[in-house]
Amino acid sequence: MVSDMDERWLELVTGLSKAALDLASSAVTISQPVDGPVFGLRFIQDIAYQQQELERLLIAVLHHSGVPWEVLAHRYGVTRQSLHRRLAAPVKKTLTTGRNQRLELRKAEEATEHLADVAEIVFANLGRLGEAAAIWRQRQAEPQWWTNSSHYSFE
Repeated sequence: MVSDMDERWLELVTGLSKAALDLASSAVTISQPVDGPVFGLRFIQDIAYQQQELERLLIAVLHHSGVPWEVLAHRYGVTRQSLHRRLAAPVKKTLTTGRNQRLELRKAEEATEHLADVAEIVFANLGRLGEAAAIWRQRQAEPQWWTNSSHYSFE
């Protein structure tokens, strides 16, 4: 039987893993040489949110394990007060909000599968690296190229 404390640790580290995988998946998606910047514009707000979520979970795990705010702040290059002011409330909420560990684990597994799928697509598209400059020059020459396809729709 898993103790409540072990269950909490599993929730935290599984949530942290999922957050890291989500961020990695978004970053890998925009690494495509031909369509990456187009996807990047779509995902930039998601990436900012994912980075904040990852930071919050990372600090929650470290602080919950006993790392003091002073040490965390030193690694950030900021004062303890500024880091505490920015992250204490979200970290406390993370530490007091129970999550369904099995659900979090399933989400992390799905995020891993998604990352593998995205990485495979990016790897396949790396062969297009040589033609990327020509494709982008062609787009640049086409007036409002971004409106000509639902694939590129920014609206």
